[in-house]
Amino acid sequence: MPVLLYWTFVIGTTLARVVPLRVSYAIARLVGVGTYYAWRGGRRRCIQNMRHVLGDEAEARRTARASFSNYLVYLVDFFRLIGSTREELRERVVSDDWARVSAERTGRGIVAMTLHYGNWDLGAALIAQHGVGVAAIADRFPNARVNDFVIRSRQHLGMTIIPADRMGPGLIRALRNNDVVAVLLDIPAPVNGIHIEFFGDTIAVSDGPARLALRTGATVVAGMVPRHAPWGEAVRAKAEPIAFTPTGDEAADARALMQTVFTHLERQVRRDPAQWYIFRNLWLSDMPAQPVREPSA
Repeated sequence: MPVLLYWTFVIGTTLARVVPLRVSYAIARLVGVGTYYAWRGGRRRCIQNMRHVLGDEAEARRTARASFSNYLVYLVDFFRLIGSTREELRERVVSDDWARVSAERTGRGIVAMTLHYGNWDLGAALIAQHGVGVAAIADRFPNARVNDFVIRSRQHLGMTIIPADRMGPGLIRALRNNDVVAVLLDIPAPVNGIHIEFFGDTIAVSDGPARLALRTGATVVAGMVPRHAPWGEAVRAKAEPIAFTPTGDEAADARALMQTVFTHLERQVRRDPAQWYIFRNLWLSDMPAQPVREPSA
């Protein structure tokens, strides 16, 4: 299976550069719908998540199916990015917010917080195209060849990839260089995470990004990179600095800052939830019950 996954990436990259864009997107959307019906666990979890966003059962199912399709389209875009020139990257990203965000770089860098939404890789590419360093936190793929392939692909966009298990010194160094640290927040942490209200219910996520910003004095920016049109590869980056005044209580401040960021991101998700790729349980109320451990004698 790891070998198959690697060659899927290699072949997908080649085909994405040869096959016309609309044909690639049409195939991707069909594969996405097929995956929606074939992957029972992912389908169930995505529908559960969309219920929190939309409330209506039929709408949650329709949006979950569209999310699967959009994710496969994102993969086509990711494959196409690998061979793209800087000029091609500039043509794909539209942003009216860069000047305002850039003004927030006051010597201590920016912690940019987002979700698995739209095409977040192009958001990082936009920053890099302005000559600003971007350090992105990324989980490792179990297969080393796949992991190297993905890292090289993102380095091509101008990103420095920092493994999630080695992120401390590298992130602080990036912020001291006045660079941008990019973090994906929608990764559940049901055991050690802090509790945040999101769409009227409770999720548990890491407060590490907030603590990093508080300890270094970095500016916090929250944003998304949604697709501009269903059949086009252009995206519109939307980012906004988050105003926050610390009280000096780091734990309370980290939670309050994360809540402020998620409240902002919630408004953006509401505009088009089908561009949010969330195939894992995020809300605590949907999590499988954790086994109770008896104390040892």
